[in-house]
Order: sequence, then C-alpha cells, then structure tokens
Amino acid sequence: MKKFAFIVVAAMLVAALIPAVSACGNADRTEELHAELESMGYTLAFEDNFDGDEIDYTKWRVGYNVGAGEDGALRRAGYYEVSDDTIDVSDGVLTVSTLYKDGQYGEGWYTCWLESSVLGSMGSEAPILCAEEDYRGFESTYGYFEVRCIAPPCEGIWSAFWMMPNSEGMSGLGGEPGGADGVEVDVMESPYYYWGALKRDNVRHVLHGDGYTYNKTESSEDIRVRDMYSSFHTYGVLWTETEYVFYVDGNETWRTTYNVDGEHMGVSHVPQYMILSVEVAGYADGDVPVPGKNNDGTPYWCGDPMNNDLTKSYDFVIDYVKVYCKD
Repeated sequence: MKKFAFIVVAAMLVAALIPAVSACGNADRTEELHAELESMGYTLAFEDNFDGDEIDYTKWRVGYNVGAGEDGALRRAGYYEVSDDTIDVSDGVLTVSTLYKDGQYGEGWYTCWLESSVLGSMGSEAPILCAEEDYRGFESTYGYFEVRCIAPPCEGIWSAFWMMPNSEGMSGLGGEPGGADGVEVDVMESPYYYWGALKRDNVRHVLHGDGYTYNKTESSEDIRVRDMYSSFHTYGVLWTETEYVFYVDGNETWRTTYNVDGEHMGVSHVPQYMILSVEVAGYADGDVPVPGKNNDGTPYWCGDPMNNDLTKSYDFVIDYVKVYCKD
C-alpha cells in the first residue's frame, strides 16, 4: 500500500489583491452548495469516491495517447505510464504520483493521467491504456463538476482537474470561432509552487478557446488557497448555457461568460469529458524529454522539475469526483 507524505507548508505573507477562500477565513460551504444545486433541479450524475483498491475502469481511461512519441507515452517532459509507482487506490483516495526514475521509456519523470472521454483524448480513436470492454466513460453538456483533492508540493510539476470536448473546435483543426464548439475548462491547476511566498498557495481557473494556434483565446483567474498542499479542498465549476461559475470549498471565486474582447461568447455547447492529470514542465525533443525548458531554450515559466528532490515521489491525492446535471 502506497504511503503519501503531506508536507506542511509554512504560513505565507498575505498577498494583496488575491481573492481569499476558506483557508483565509471563509467557511467551507461545499455541502451547502450541493444542497443549493439540488434545489435548482440538479441531481448527482457521476460520482467516484475511489473506494476499494483499484481504478473503476468503467468510468476512467488511464494513461495518455495524444502527442506521443514511438513509445506512446510522452507529453511535455513527462512519461505517462500505468504502474504501481504512478497510480494507487487505497484508504478511500486516488493517488497519482510523479517521480524521477529509470523506467520503461528510459530515465526521466513518470506520472499518470485519467480521463472520462467516450472517444479518447480530443476525439482520438486510438486506445488509451487500460480501458475495459465495459468502459462507459462520462461526458456531459452543462452541469456542475467538482473534485476534492490535495495538490503536489513541487517545482515545475502541477496537478489539474479539467474538461475537454471531443470536437475539432479545441484541436484547432476546424470549427467555428468562439467556444460554442468546445472549450478547455481548467477547474483547477496548481503551477505556482516555484513562485515563492506571494503566489505559491494559489490555484488557477483557466478557459482556453479556439484551439492552441495563433488565434486561440484565454482567460484566467488566480485564487489563494493557503494550505492546498497539505489539506483537502474542493474545486468546482457550474457550467450553464450562458456562463461558467467557479468555486473553491463551495465559495464562488469567478463568474465569467468568457467574452473575449467583447467579440464572442466562449461558453461551450458540446459534450465535454473530465481529466485528472499531472504535467511535467518542459518539452519533448522527439522522443526525448527536456525538463524545465521551452523548445526555444528559455526557462519554463513554472520552474524546473529537476530542482526537486529526485529521490521523492510527489503526490496528487484525490478524495472524490462528482458531477451534478439537470435532466
């Protein structure tokens, strides 16, 4: 049974102009938010509490298969594998671990990826690792999506709970301008450990539209969560036909129509699936990972993973994932 160590983060200086959540004084009102959703006609449509001792492969595909090299597992500067080193279900939590080792693809950083897509990542029909024959997955158009988790405390390595469409809109291969044909919705990302006291204890909510090419659009909000590396917090988004409303610990943190420069609404109107992932900063030079650098040789904005203790495992610990939808 895998053991994960919690690193207690020392109290940081209070950062002005950064919204506060429960760790900074607001009560955790996650249960109240669930009750409010139910009063609005939402019902629980998806739930995984990670009970038992293995992944529920009817709900999740595990691994990664997009943008891969010949070995089929490289993204940015991280190798994605399904092994006892990278993924564990025990004691009522899912642990996705990131560690440096000499593994099946060579020496480097190894981690894992879970998604609920029906078709495969971004519409790919290529099989992802460990999908069972009775795999159903989960996708929805609109709803409230929530994770309860602890982020890994390390430089250049960040956890995320996010949503993607199985459509051409986000892949940049086609579709209409704006977000109607799909938006990357990052409910939470934790990339700021490298930035020190004033920004370390922050998560990002991010929206990406119109693919990842020159015409892409992006909007984001940073939210302070002081003990995010040592305590569980809930991160959620209510996605409706007209807006996104983000929450931390049941407290509203950002409300947006994703109206970029007043030109177009960015709210997605297509089914989207969920992803639980860890990213390793850097890029892939063919089949070779280059940690901590952009492909032009400049330093990666969230730090160099090689500055971490290479003998340790860094854990993204997930208590549950829930989705509420209207009939």
